[in-house]
Amino acid sequence: MLTSFFSKSTPVNYLLLSTAIIVSYLLRVIFLDNLNVNPVNLLTHAGLMLLMIFVVLLLDFIIRKNHVTGNNTFAIFIFVLFIVLTPSVYIEITILLSNVFLLLATRRVLSLNTEKNVEKKIFDAAMYITIASLLYFWSLLFFIVLYFGIVNKTQRRPRFFVIPFSAIIAIGLLFISYQLVVYDNLDWFIPWPTIQDFDFSSYNNLSLLVPAILIFALLLWTGSIRFFQINTLSKKEKPAASSMATIAIVLLAITLFGSHNNGSELIFIMMPAAITTANYVENRPTKERTIFNEILLWFILIVAILIHVI
Repeated sequence: MLTSFFSKSTPVNYLLLSTAIIVSYLLRVIFLDNLNVNPVNLLTHAGLMLLMIFVVLLLDFIIRKNHVTGNNTFAIFIFVLFIVLTPSVYIEITILLSNVFLLLATRRVLSLNTEKNVEKKIFDAAMYITIASLLYFWSLLFFIVLYFGIVNKTQRRPRFFVIPFSAIIAIGLLFISYQLVVYDNLDWFIPWPTIQDFDFSSYNNLSLLVPAILIFALLLWTGSIRFFQINTLSKKEKPAASSMATIAIVLLAITLFGSHNNGSELIFIMMPAAITTANYVENRPTKERTIFNEILLWFILIVAILIHVI
């Protein structure tokens, strides 16, 4: 059964999930959308598939390194199902790349729970967030997560609060220099701050509405349960759980404030939704709860498959 298979971490799990990403991408994005295939397109498609596999492996590394979930592959399994469910995440490459940099920033923020190389971790996180925001403006909100991590440290020093600005200035100067050398102008800045018009008419399409409802519902339901469990968690689990609560709220805001509204922005909330759902599934205090968890995983899997035949 699914709960038994993904309660372990074996090479077969990773191979199966990587295959699922590749197959779903090929079936949905290439064959069903009738794309014109040429050598350049093939390289682009291969790059997108490899990038998504990298995202899954990076998410798994973050989870294991920071004790976000137990020693299982529930989170990346659910994350992959979300990807299969929502192929529109491939539409905007800038959003996909922005999400990658926010994941890298998440890794550094969660590692602030230890006192080793704190300044470097803060600088790295700020650097990743700045790059992410150049790709997708509202990623700037992730600085809230970084400062939340700094404030929650047991040993806070004034310089910790200044370090992010040095990263912002460094990346900003590099990017401005590149624009001046290559394009001899700064026209990129005019359309950079994007304003949400809150026009969600594109979600009238079932292929977007169903994934959005499912992902949001799982995040709100399992996220609320996880939030109220924080005080009961072990000393090892509590810091990561507190940080993940903030991350979930900020990523939800980034998703809602974005201006694309074509489904690609759902990539931002897939990570916290997958993690909180995994936290719920791995908790099996009774036989009835185990059965329910099994049904829940099968439900997500079946919806991810059926959405493509609607």
